[in-house]
Order: sequence, then structure tokens, then C-alpha cells
Amino acid sequence: MNQFRATPEDPDQASTSPLAEAMDALSEGMAVFDAERRLVFRNDRFGEMLAPIGDMLSPGLRWEDMLQACVAGGVYADAKDRDLEWRANIGGDSGGAVEIVQSDERLYSVRYTATASGGFVILRKDVTDFRRDSRSLQENEALLRTILDTNPMPVVMSRVRDGRIVYRSPAARALFGDTTDVHEHYDNPADREDYVRLLRRAGRVDDHRMVFRTADGTRIPMSCNGRLTQYCGETCVVSTLIDLREFAARDAIIRKVVENCPAPILMNDAESGRVLFRSPEIDKIFGPEENTRNFYVNPADRAGFLEALHTHGQVTDYKARFHRADGQPFWAAISARLISYEGRDVIVSYSRDITEQLDLEVDLSRRRERMFQNEKISALGGLLANISHALNNPLSVVVGHALMLREDSDDPEVVRQATRIGEAAERCSDIVRTYLTMTRQEPVDLQPSDLNDVVTTALDVVHHGFAEDGQAVTCRFAPDLPRVLVDSDQMAQVVINLLQNARAAIAEAGGGGAITIETSHDARAGSVRIAVEDQGPGISQDIAGKIFDPFFTTRGVGNGKGIGLTWCHRVVQTHNGRISLDPAHRNGARFVIEIPALEASGDSGGPPIEQDRAARILVIDDERDVADLNGEILERIGYNVTVAYSGADAIDAIATQDFDCILSDLSMPDIDGRRLFEHIRRNKANLLDKTGFVTGDTMGRASQTFLLESGRPYLEKPVAPKELRAFVAEILERGGKG
Repeated sequence: MNQFRATPEDPDQASTSPLAEAMDALSEGMAVFDAERRLVFRNDRFGEMLAPIGDMLSPGLRWEDMLQACVAGGVYADAKDRDLEWRANIGGDSGGAVEIVQSDERLYSVRYTATASGGFVILRKDVTDFRRDSRSLQENEALLRTILDTNPMPVVMSRVRDGRIVYRSPAARALFGDTTDVHEHYDNPADREDYVRLLRRAGRVDDHRMVFRTADGTRIPMSCNGRLTQYCGETCVVSTLIDLREFAARDAIIRKVVENCPAPILMNDAESGRVLFRSPEIDKIFGPEENTRNFYVNPADRAGFLEALHTHGQVTDYKARFHRADGQPFWAAISARLISYEGRDVIVSYSRDITEQLDLEVDLSRRRERMFQNEKISALGGLLANISHALNNPLSVVVGHALMLREDSDDPEVVRQATRIGEAAERCSDIVRTYLTMTRQEPVDLQPSDLNDVVTTALDVVHHGFAEDGQAVTCRFAPDLPRVLVDSDQMAQVVINLLQNARAAIAEAGGGGAITIETSHDARAGSVRIAVEDQGPGISQDIAGKIFDPFFTTRGVGNGKGIGLTWCHRVVQTHNGRISLDPAHRNGARFVIEIPALEASGDSGGPPIEQDRAARILVIDDERDVADLNGEILERIGYNVTVAYSGADAIDAIATQDFDCILSDLSMPDIDGRRLFEHIRRNKANLLDKTGFVTGDTMGRASQTFLLESGRPYLEKPVAPKELRAFVAEILERGGKG
């Protein structure tokens, strides 16, 4: 959705003007602030670069608030970068620029430029790749110059048209002195003309022998190897010189150096593959093979290597699989050049083992994929937040009235029908809650619990669905299990997910398989275990390592969401536990959950909360059906209930009456739950500890932040009468009457 917005004076031209389209076409992120330092507009790219606070980037946002939100939202890799941006804008007379690293590990150039109206423009540009490429280019240039400068052979580059020297290596300077014209190097000036003529004809010259004159006048016969190249718009010749007087001795030295060099260097006949020269490192890698054809795991790889070499004359990092000296296959990269030696094509190559490099690349790819999957989960959570808010209010009405109808009616048929209605609505509610839970990190409510009770709760939830399929579950509960510290609701949902997966696996296998769930205590490991196994098709070893990855599923399109096991893994880890697939189980699949046992068991439930029947309760919800239902649920057990259908009505009620408990929705038009809470904080601070929230909007970032910062208890819609009454009783006990 286009986030470009015009100024408040011109709201209708926001997303359709050519200017807006032009701004959105920029690769840089752009934002404009007015003289009061408030956001006027920004393009989509700017929002993408500040994605963690994207919801806040709306017209009217103060620049200082945006920087503070960047710190709170984790935009900066280092919070001190906020001060860098501050100084770049505040400290510069004509604007400033700064480079910062954000939490997405990208480097951004941020420039502030003042406008004539007193405002400023922010340009945010991703310079990560540019900086990396620049460093790489500088490093390569430095490496090339280092190689040339340390080359013991004299190297000279000169312009073809006039012989002016462009570059000389230290060895060439030592040989010829500080000359400026290459003609001074030749004993016979005509030799240079012949040399250039050969170069123009063939583009290269190898082993062209001439006599050169050194700085002290000594005449030396030398072999010259030259190539033509372009430099600064000029055709130049690069020449490497070999002193033939010491050729034999130098050849012996070079051979000795290469033979003792730790680099794997190889020289072999291009046509036959016969090895002509090898450094000791080659033997360590490939073994004492005498023909390079035997190096390759797949002979076709050598054919491809030769084709590339004959086409380009050289190859850099040609990747293929080879045999190690011990016969094991491995990946290596070969850089090689094709040369002429004694009238035949010869390959000179350098090899390097890239097994570790490829492993790192695979690991990096997996990390990127995991980040991508996490982003998809986050996007799914936003979508489900809207679905939840839309469904939870009507579901609350259905569930509540069905349960109240069961309480009021003595007609068995009415009770039966109300039960069916309530169960169906609760299943809808469970579906919404399940998806919401799977796509967010909920705080856990850890309480000492019996895992046998957790499993029983899970079985109660799935009972009807399993009964409809004729699927039975065999239970084996270990007696006297030590208690564990868990969130019973989340752990029960983990078991439900595993049971549902087992049910689906058996259905895919054609039915008839058994499902078994058992609990046990491993005293030696100090843990309590839940094992869920089925007699379905099982999970093959090639995918066993992926089953806990986000969105990985083996079911067909539309049959599997691919987030259930990911969520299970996350929840169990949150409880300091472990969930794994039992590799020893062959007939189907067996998942094992291990949770640390508490050292001492005890009943932490405490005495039941006594309800204050005379308590005055204020119920606030803009959905009239929901508000009336909640009020009726509380009135039936004796509470004195006042119902408000808006935040404004609630403020009026608070101003004229005293309440022992306030239950408010969060998302309401005009004055929502947040603004109501702030009103209470400013004007009725004694009611803060008596306030709780009943809401279907717990997925939004603003809602999560508010609920966390307020520290007040909340219920997630839809709410059963029993839950609502217990919630109110708990607030009354903690907040007291006053």
C-alpha cells in the first residue's frame, strides 16, 4: 500500500500525484519534515528501511519521536547511532550526513538537508554493497600492486605511441634507473620498433630476445614477454624481462621455490592430462596420481574445465568434485592458465579446497531462509490480528449465550442443543487462538503443574474430532509424576498439535493406525516426559532435520500450515525443555517432550477466591452485544454492574460513581482503552489497580506494548462466563474495594 502522503493542506493529491510516484520510484528512502520538525510525507522505501517502526511513520510524527522509536524498536545496531543522527541534523548549518549500521546488518548513509521553509529532507541510502565493493576494489588494487612491487622480475608498462614509462616495478627501477622513456633501455633503438610491430600484429609477444642496456651501461641479453593493454585512454605495452645470463640459475631457484611452496601448484599437458610438474602440496591433496584425468569424480567436469580454458585462455575458481588422496570426494576450485610450452598447450593451475567455504555458504543461506520465514510468520501474525478482532466479538456472544442457556434451561433437549452450539463456537475460538498463538511470542505464565493433567486437558479438547473419525488414543500415565514449572495452556496446546499431526498422518496412510500418548519420569535426567507416537507413514531421515523449520510441511497445498511444529519447538524451549523426533522409532513417528522436574512438589493453587457479591463493576465495550452479555454474566452472580458502550460514556460514569473493578475493551472508536487508562491514571489513580482489559486485539504491536507497559491483567476474547467471573474475582482480590 502506498504510504506517500501529502501535506494536510493538500490531502487529495497524496497518492496520485506524479511527485508521489516519482518519490516511490527512488531507490533511496526519502522523508520531508516541516519547520516544526513534523513528518510531512515519506516514500515507501523510507518505510521499508525503518520497518520495525513502520506503523508510526505517518504525517505529524515528530522527528525526535521517530529517532527515539528507532531506539525502542531495535532499528539501530547500536543505540548511540541515534545521537549520530541527532548531531547530523542539529549540528550542521546546511545539513549533515552520517553512516550508521542498523539491526538488519545493513550500512545506511543518512543525509539531512535543510529546506527554504525551515524544514528538512532526510535521504536514507543503503550503501552496504557499495562500501563492500569499494573495499574489495581497493584491496584488489592494493594486492595487485603488492604482487607487482614484490615481483623479482623487471616489469615495465609504457605508452606505445611515444614510449613514455607509465609504471615500473622496483626490479626494473634497480635495473634501468629512473628513466622516463623506454627507448633508453634498448641497446638498438630499432629493436623497440620491431617489438611494437609484433605486438600490434598479434596482441602478445612471448620470449622475444633483445639486448638491453642497464643504468651503468652494461649490455644484457634478455627475453621479453609483452602484452598490449588500455590505460587511461592510451594503448600501452606491459613487458616482463628475463635476464638470460642467469636463466639457468634462476630456473633452478624458481623450481626449488615452487617445489617447497605451500601452495598446490600443478603443470600438466592439456590434451593428455599427464602431469609435468607438481608441488608437494598437490600430492597431499590429490595423491601421487600421474594423470589429472584421475583427479575428477565426474570426467565431464574436466571436459567443461578444458572448454572454458580453451575459450578464454584462463579460468578462475572453476568448481568441481575431486578425489582426495584417501579416495574421498571433496569440492575444490581451480584457477588456471593455458600456456605454450615446448610447442604444446600446457595448463598451469592452482587448486584450493573449498569444502569449508561451501559449508559456510550453505549455513548462510539457511540463516537467510530462516530470517525470511520469520518475516513471513510476522506478516501472518498481522493478518491474523485483524481476523481475531473481527471474529472474537461475535464468538464471545455465541459462546456466552450458549453457556448461559445451558445454565438456565431444565429442558434436556435445549441443553443438548446449547451444548452443541457452544462447543462449535469454542472450536472456532480455539482455531483463532491457535493461529494467533503460533505466530507470536506470548509471555508464559509458569505454574507448578502435573503433566498428566496437561495431557488430560489436551485429550478433552481433541476428543470430539477424534471420535468423529473413529480414532482412539491409548493413554499410559505414569503415577506420582513430579510437578513441572510450565504454562499449562501453552503446554496443552503443544500436545494438541502433536495429536492432530498424528491423526493427520494416520489419515494420509489410509487409517487403521494407533495413537499412543504416555508420560514418564526420568529420575536420572531430572525430567518428566510426554511421548506421542502414531502408526502412520513416519518421517524419512532426509526431512527429519527440517520438520521444526517455519512453514515446512509434507502435506499437500491447503492441508498443512507448516507452523505447528515450529511453534511447539519454540514453546518447549521457552520452558527450558526439549522436543525431538525419536530416531529409533520405526513404525510411524514418535515425538518426545522433556521438561525439567521441580525439586519439590506442592500445591500452589491456594484457597479459592471469595467473590464480593456487592462489588460495583464497570463493563466497557463498543460492541453492545458483547458489553450486555458480559454485564449479564456478572449480574447473575450478584455483582452490581454498569455497562458503558464507549470510552466517553465510561469517563462520565467514572466521574460520578465509584467502582471496585473496571473491565474495558482496547480497540474502540474515539476514546479507546489506552486513552481511557491514561484518563484514569491522571484523574482516578486509585482505580488503576482495579482495571483490567477484555480484548480481541492482542496481536498488534501497539496493543502488546501497551499491555506490557501498563502491567494490567487481560483476557483474550472470546471469554467464557467462568473465565470472566474468575478474572473479576482476581482483580477484586488484588485491587481490593475502595
